[in-house]
This record gives sequence, C-alpha cells and structure tokens, in this order.
Amino acid sequence: MSILDYRKNFAFDDPLKPSDGRRVNLNEARGDYSRKRLLREFGLNVSTGVLGEPCSGKCVLFGGHRGCGKSTELLEIGAELKGDGRYFVVEIDALKALDINNLCYADIALTLAESLVNEAAAKAMVVPSVILRPLYDWYKQVSNISIKEETSSADLAAGAEFGMGLPLIGQLFAKLTTSIRSNTTHKTEIRNNVRNSFSALADAFNQLLVYVQQEAVNQALGKSVLFIVDGTDRLRGDEADDFFVRDIHQLRLLNANVIYCAPISILNEQGQAAQNVDAIFRLPMVKLSNKGEADMIEIARDRMREFVIKRLPIEYFANMDTLDLLVRHSGGHPRDLLRLVNLCFQEIDEGPISLAVAETATRRLSNEYRRLVQPDDLPLLVGIDRSGPELTPTTDQTKRLLFDLVLLEYNSFWWQSHPAVRSLEAYRVALDKHKLGAGTEH
Repeated sequence: MSILDYRKNFAFDDPLKPSDGRRVNLNEARGDYSRKRLLREFGLNVSTGVLGEPCSGKCVLFGGHRGCGKSTELLEIGAELKGDGRYFVVEIDALKALDINNLCYADIALTLAESLVNEAAAKAMVVPSVILRPLYDWYKQVSNISIKEETSSADLAAGAEFGMGLPLIGQLFAKLTTSIRSNTTHKTEIRNNVRNSFSALADAFNQLLVYVQQEAVNQALGKSVLFIVDGTDRLRGDEADDFFVRDIHQLRLLNANVIYCAPISILNEQGQAAQNVDAIFRLPMVKLSNKGEADMIEIARDRMREFVIKRLPIEYFANMDTLDLLVRHSGGHPRDLLRLVNLCFQEIDEGPISLAVAETATRRLSNEYRRLVQPDDLPLLVGIDRSGPELTPTTDQTKRLLFDLVLLEYNSFWWQSHPAVRSLEAYRVALDKHKLGAGTEH
C-alpha cells in the first residue's frame, strides 16, 4: 500500500468504537484518571461486574480538553454500563442532534425526550396511551403557540383518534428539535414556550421514564436508563456557564441518569459546577513528561507511539526518532498527534516520513497556534510553565487558553503550555525576559 492510503486512519471527527482495532489504552498514561471510579459512581462493582442498586436522577460531568479522547472513552463507558442487570444506555451526539453553536437547556430536554421515545420504540416497547398522553398534550400546547402552521393536523388527529404510539410522539418531538436546529424564525419562541411549561414537560418525561425503565427490566435490557450526552463540551464562555452552572438545575427536574460531556473551562469552576451535579470526572492529557522536565515518561511515549503505529506501520517513518518528534510536539494531545501526521501527509507523495518532513509539520502546527496566542498571554504562559504544579489560576484568560488548547492540563491538574506554543519565537522572547527579570530579583 502507498503511505497515502493510510490517511483514512487519521480522521479525527468520529470517536473509535470499543471494537475498533486502532484503540490504544491511553488511560494508564494519563495519571490521575480511573474509569473504574466513574463506573463505581453508577453502582457497578468493577470486580464482579454486578450492578447493585441502580442510580436514579444522577447527574455527572465528564470533561477535559477537546480532542483528548473523551468521546472514545464515553463509548467505552457506555459499553461497560450497558446490558441486562446494568443500564439501558441512550447515547446522544449533541453535535448531530442540535445546533451546538446555539444551545440551551430547553434544547437538551427536548432531545432527551425524543431520544428516550425513539430508543424505546427501537426495542419494540409498547407504551400505554395513558403514559404518552401528557407528552402529547404538552406538545399540542407548545406547538399551537409556536409552530402552528408546521404542525401536521393529520398527526394530531391520528393521535387523538387512534391513540398515542411511540413513533408518533417521536415524530412530534422531532418537529420541535428540527425547528430549533434549523428554523431561526421559531427557535426563540419554541425555547421560551418550553421554559414556560418546563414543569409539565418534566412531569410527562418522568412518567414515561419510569415506564420505560420497568419495560427495560422486563426485556432484560437494564435496571435503569442512562443517557450519555456527548458534544456539549464544545460550549464555551457564557453559553457554557449558562448550561452547566446557571441552568443545569432545570435539567435535573428530569429524573434521569445523565453523563454530560463538559468543556475544560467548566471543570475549573469546581465551586459553582460541583454544587449542581453529583460528581465531576476529568480526563487529563497523556502526561509525556513531568512538569519542567525534557525526558519523556516511557509508558506515555510508548502508548503514543502505539497510537500512531496502529494507524500507520512504523516502516513508513524514517526512524523512531522521527515519530518521537511528532509525539513530543503533540504535548500528549491525541488529536494533535493525528493532526501532525496529517500535516506530514500533505508534504509527501510517498514514504517514509523523514525527519525534515516531521519538522515541517511541527512548524505548521505551531503557526496554527500562533494565531490563538495574544501578546499579553505570553508572560502568563511563561510564568505558569516556570512555576510549580500548584499554579493554576482560574481566570477568564486561562479558561480561554485551556479551551483553545494553548494551555494543557495534566494529571493532578497542573498546567503547561502546548509544545507548539513553546516553540514560537514570541514565547522564547517572553521566556528570556522572564529569566532576566528573575535574575534581577536575586
């Protein structure tokens, strides 16, 4: 095969499923993270694989940097919690289901309801009309106000005359989520109406949830329902604060077990976010070295090598040093390592990847990061890099730097600027000024 035939292995838009042969156990190189702790949070005895009393209404945030592997890890978590005697898992990709650039709690509530209905229908559950009627009546109330001209009178008539089946309820809720996702004319109005009638929606949702959970037990699908919502880590700034801090208590009126994927910036507001959820779990970056040290930690280096070699055989690199240059420059960030190899592909027609090509790729990645760094960021980054691991000042500036991956978080939650940033000339100038100032002080 030509080296360029392997490019398909380096796409990073879709997470790897548990059965994917390219998966690598990066967790043992992350430091202070254990999937077992999260599984225990939901009542699973990891040693025996037996779930005790299932959770009810548990809300957990699972966060970290974009591209650190959260989506892949969530698929693994879902697979381990899914099944007879465990949970009936409903997975939601907010990036596909919603407009992630304009998202509020009302959107997620509708999507949780729609997904629950659709998953129950997919398992051929038969839900009595008396259970579905509150959702149907709630929809009629909201749609008559908001999207009257788009609501199918035939659908409503069918529901009234022949009874409410899961497919019909799913279609009706899909009308709302589709309108929010694509129709700017009705988006604000629908959201306002959902907020104004949220208690009624929550009551109707909770009634359906109780019934679906009993049916899941009857069909040996799980003891309780668990939603895993991915993609909400893309929220930033005020939108993230609104969703995860100010409005999360509204979603908790839905008595559902939910794992929400959260942005790194929210995790560093422990005092506020932690008050509204049951637990917070962080997926740190792969720790290539200890802070301030140049030598790579062996297990981290080996896992990141494997991360690439499972996608592109080692013979397509001039030597191991060439691959190690890419690994080091990634900062332990899995997606950036994929990006670096993709940048190498853009420089060659055939293999192997030479050291010169790898160096070009690292410079190009640094140039991408240069656009994200403001002049007043540099002294701060240098100061954090030159200080001990205890310096992690949470400000609007550092939250932005963490979100943009300019600043990376490692285990036990110490920070260090991305190697792509540390290789910039402007950073080196700031570093020299810092050293000069430190020398003057002494």
